[in-house]
Amino acid sequence: MHQNWKFHHVSVVVRDMQKAIEFYQTLGIGPFPPLLGPEGTVPLTGKTLWGKPAEYELDLRHAEGGVGDLVFEVVQPLEGETPIKEFLEKKGEGIHHIGFFVDDLDQETAKMAEKGFTITQSGETPTVKWVYFDTDKVGGVSIELMQKKGS
Repeated sequence: MHQNWKFHHVSVVVRDMQKAIEFYQTLGIGPFPPLLGPEGTVPLTGKTLWGKPAEYELDLRHAEGGVGDLVFEVVQPLEGETPIKEFLEKKGEGIHHIGFFVDDLDQETAKMAEKGFTITQSGETPTVKWVYFDTDKVGGVSIELMQKKGS
């Protein structure tokens, strides 16, 4: 494991955000407030898919501390083509990725490229830059690396 990767979340892709939230809350996981933006969208900039500029929208929710210290993320693709939407169409609902914070996203991205991993998706929120890699070939789970802006 990379010593400077700090585990942050497990992300589950769903077809219906409200039904998923209701289900997970019956398990004691939650609440799931809208993340950053109004319900139904997350303000994303610098969006890419497979290295090319892209347009898409996601509904993204976090239940921080819902299971011990685990951040439990639920994502519903809304508009546009993304690896998340492709995952949902091909595999159905389930764990899509595991997210880690890193100190230097550019450096870690370069290390992943040296190991042969391709960036499938990237972008920014007002507080975080993030990159997904094509690590799902074995085990079916992608890796997301994130860096807080200003760090």
